[in-house]
Amino acid sequence: MTISGRGWVLAGCACMAPVTALAQQAHDADAWTFRLTPYVWGSSTDGTFAHARLPVDVRTSKSFRDSLEELDAGAMGAFEARKGRHGLLLDGQFAKLSSTVQVPVAGAALPVRLKTRTTSGLVAWRYGLVERDATHLDLVAGVRVWSARVRIAYAVPVPTPPPIPQQYAGEQSHRWVDAQVGVKGRHGFGNGVFVGGWVLAGAGESDLSTDLMLLAGYDINERFAVIAGYRRLSTDFETSGGFRFDTTMQGPGLGIEYRF
Repeated sequence: MTISGRGWVLAGCACMAPVTALAQQAHDADAWTFRLTPYVWGSSTDGTFAHARLPVDVRTSKSFRDSLEELDAGAMGAFEARKGRHGLLLDGQFAKLSSTVQVPVAGAALPVRLKTRTTSGLVAWRYGLVERDATHLDLVAGVRVWSARVRIAYAVPVPTPPPIPQQYAGEQSHRWVDAQVGVKGRHGFGNGVFVGGWVLAGAGESDLSTDLMLLAGYDINERFAVIAGYRRLSTDFETSGGFRFDTTMQGPGLGIEYRF
């Protein structure tokens, strides 16, 4: 009877072990997990800008080295909450640049001082299309809010052809909203190294906005990882009054991911 009693105890332990493991996995699947990732962003800006009161389009295209010299501030960050296959993605970016642009007017180059400040924020729902230990592929759908402020200033000692004023200094800003859809994914190699990114596109108050992010990272531990990436963010917005913000912001970023 003693041996039989021990047999029942061992069998009971063997049965309880997988049940406990399955219960723990189910609990983990039902629990919320979070990721917070702030970045510094070396953004450059290429595009066309215009004010409603100024009949001149200001076009800029800078090399990355020039853009770093003209970058006043650049940052971005993402926050992700996941529970099973569903979740929430929040993303924000900020870039402030100052430059001098040569604008062709009547066969001459007009030196224009251009300052831009751009902020955008994404609120999106995610659904896990692929959910594996090392690989995640998500469907993403949401809205992106844009806010842009553009200052244009110049003064020349000689008269300019009408209707272009001889001197001008003004600042205009607008906000607009676009829908965004796309995919987001990540794959780990089992040695702490992982790659990932997202591709989003959409329209609304702008004609088109796109967002491409490619990244690679390394897990320091279960909580922290270092991430390096490259981001390209674009929008084509124009009002009937003449304000225009048709631009592409792109450049490398470096960040820290915190999981909790």
